[in-house]
Amino acid sequence: MSKGIIYYRVSTEDQAQNGVSLEQQKNYCLEYAKNHEIEITKLFHDDGVSAKTVNRKGLQELLSYCQKNYKNIDSVIVYKIDRLSRNVKDYATMLMALEELKIKFISATETVDKTPSGKLIGTIMASFAQFDNDVRSERVSSCMLEKIKQGIWCYKAPLGYLNARDSQNTAIISVDRPRAEIIKMAFDKFSTGAYKMEEIRQQMIKAGFKSWKNKELTSQTLFKILTEKFYLGIMTVKGEEYQGTHKPLIDESTFYKCQRLIKTGNKGDNISASRINETFPLRHFILCPNCGRPLTACMSKSKSGKKYPFYRCYNKSCKGLKSISKDKLEGEFISFLKKITPSKEYLDFLRKALIDISKEEMSKYKTNLKNSQSKLVTLQTEKAKLIEMKKKDLLDDDDFKEELDKVKQAISDIQASACDQPRDNKKIFKEIDKIFKVIANLSSTYREATYEEKLKLQCLIFPEKPVFDFSENRTPKLSLILQTKKEL
Repeated sequence: MSKGIIYYRVSTEDQAQNGVSLEQQKNYCLEYAKNHEIEITKLFHDDGVSAKTVNRKGLQELLSYCQKNYKNIDSVIVYKIDRLSRNVKDYATMLMALEELKIKFISATETVDKTPSGKLIGTIMASFAQFDNDVRSERVSSCMLEKIKQGIWCYKAPLGYLNARDSQNTAIISVDRPRAEIIKMAFDKFSTGAYKMEEIRQQMIKAGFKSWKNKELTSQTLFKILTEKFYLGIMTVKGEEYQGTHKPLIDESTFYKCQRLIKTGNKGDNISASRINETFPLRHFILCPNCGRPLTACMSKSKSGKKYPFYRCYNKSCKGLKSISKDKLEGEFISFLKKITPSKEYLDFLRKALIDISKEEMSKYKTNLKNSQSKLVTLQTEKAKLIEMKKKDLLDDDDFKEELDKVKQAISDIQASACDQPRDNKKIFKEIDKIFKVIANLSSTYREATYEEKLKLQCLIFPEKPVFDFSENRTPKLSLILQTKKEL
C-alpha cells in the first residue's frame, strides 16, 4: 500500500457561498485514499485563508514535511487544485517541486496525472482558478469604489476612528473619542506654530495616546496623522479624493495651517521644548516690521547682574528692529486688543442674532421631527402591509424584496436624520455668553490668561501673524467677528 498526505483549505468566502467545509474536504480526500488503497500518514490544512499566495502556514508545513520525508511519501492529495493555489505560476512551481521529490500530486475531484495531457489539464484548471480569483478581486474592487463614491469608507479606519455597525447592521465609521480628542489637541497645538512634532508626540503620549495594538506613538505615525485628510472628512483612494460621510475631527483652517507648517519646516516658528519660555507668549508670533521674520526673545543681563526680558529680530542681517523690552511690546499688543474690541452695542446685536438663529434652528428641528415621526408611522404601517401581502402570496419574491428595501431605506433615512439633533439651547446660550464675555474684555482676558490660553487667543484673534506695527495704516488681518466691527 502506498503512503500519502492530505492538504485541505477553506476560505471564509467558500464557507459562506459554497458550504465546502474543512471537514467535508478532509472526508472526501480520506474516502479517495481508501478507495485507491493509499495509507494517509499526515494531514495539513489552512482555515479561513485565501489561495492568492503560497505563504500559508499549513501549506508551508506540508512543503517542508515533503522535503524532509520524501522517501516515505508517494502522493499529496487535495480536494481540488484551487485548494493548493489560485496562481498558475505558484501551482507550476509546487508541481515541479513535488515531481523532483518523486511525489505524485492528486486531485480527488479532478483528473490530473503526470502525463503531458494530465499536466495540461492541471495547468488549465489552475489558470481557471487564477482567472476566477482575478475576476473576484476586480469585482470586489469595483464594489468598494462605488461605496467610496457614496462616501462610505470600506477599509480599516484610521487612528481616531473605529469600524463599527449601526442599528441596521450597516458598516459605518464611528469616532473613537479617547483617541480623537488627543488627535484634535495635536492639530490645534501644532497649528499655532509653537511646537515641534516631537513635542506634540510627547504630549500625546503623556495624554495616554496609543497606536494600534497598544503600541507607543512613533514620529512616522504622527506625521501620517497630521497629513491625513481623512480627519478633514476627505477620503483619498488611488490619488482621487472623495467626500466622506464620516464625522470630521478638525476644520479646514486648522488642517491647512498644519500643512503649511510641515511644508515650510516652520522656518524657526516651532520652538523646541528646551526653548519654550512662558515668559514670552508673543515669541515667534509677532513679525519684524522690517524683514517679516518672527521675533524671538531672551533675557539680557545688566552689569549689575539683573536680568531684563526683551524681544528681538533673530535675523542677524536685518537692519530694522534690534530689540524691544517685553513690557513695551506686550503693552502695545494689549493696547491694540483694547482698540479692536467691539462696542457693547455691536456685541449685543450680534449676540441676539446668534440666539435668534439657535432658536430658529431648534424650532425647525422640532417641526421636522414631528413630520418625520408621522412619516415613520406611515412607513411602518406600509411595511406591515407588505409582509401581510407576502404571507398571502399577493407579491412575488422580487417585487416584495424591491418594495420592502425601499421602505426599509426610507425608515433608515428618517431614523438617521432624527439623530442629527441640534444641541440644547441652554448649553448653546451659555457658550455664546462665555464667548462674548471674552470678546467684550479682550485685553483683560488676555492679560489674565495662562500661557497656553494666550497662544490660543492669539491664533483666534489673528488668522495670520501680525507685524509689530499696530498703526492705522498697517492693521493686521483679524478674525471675522472683529473685522465686522467697522462695517456696522
